[in-house]
Amino acid sequence: ERPVSPELRNLPVWYAQWRRNLQSLGPTMSDSQLEASARLATVLLCGEQSAVRIFEKEIERQRPQATAEGLRQLRYIARDEHLHETALRAFCGYLPTADDQHRLKRRAQRFFAGLGRVESLAGHFGQIAQLDSAVCKIMWHLERGALRSTSPLRLLASRIKLDEARHVSVSRRYASALGLDVRTRAEESGQVRAGLVEMLQPVGSAFEQLGVDSDRLFADLRRQRRA
Repeated sequence: ERPVSPELRNLPVWYAQWRRNLQSLGPTMSDSQLEASARLATVLLCGEQSAVRIFEKEIERQRPQATAEGLRQLRYIARDEHLHETALRAFCGYLPTADDQHRLKRRAQRFFAGLGRVESLAGHFGQIAQLDSAVCKIMWHLERGALRSTSPLRLLASRIKLDEARHVSVSRRYASALGLDVRTRAEESGQVRAGLVEMLQPVGSAFEQLGVDSDRLFADLRRQRRA
């Protein structure tokens, strides 16, 4: 087995293994899949960057009064999101630049910025739980698309799905502890899912090139159960 390079030391085993896989195999995709991945990665990266900022900001806000366990949970999620962001950046280094990258990035940034404009912190974390649940669904579809079993994108999708499923539970409990009621959570659920699908519409063709039925994916996201 290859030795772990210095920049991968003291990082989770899954991440070190994934980076070695990326470095040795490359993206293992056709040209059309590389182009599709570039467009999709632009959107996914914006989401991970937004998540990192949200949790790091909340850690600072909670530091004076939070319990040790509460801070540990927030730091754990922030670390996961940072690793997802770092992995996506590394993956993008092997991809072409999407022709509509700027437009896709701006569209995604507007969507994620809009999630922070709710009246309460409880509502914001309720949205995060919904969004994380939707990301799990997106990754589930990518896993079952046309990507090779050794594709770094497919392997990363599997890992992100696993991590985000855990984040859903933490964010949901956190929102409830902050006072989010069931009715408000249900209302925001539909809004988040509808907004996410609208944001993803321009990359529907990218999903198709990766073997994902975008109509089915978007329908799944719209009717997803409460997180």
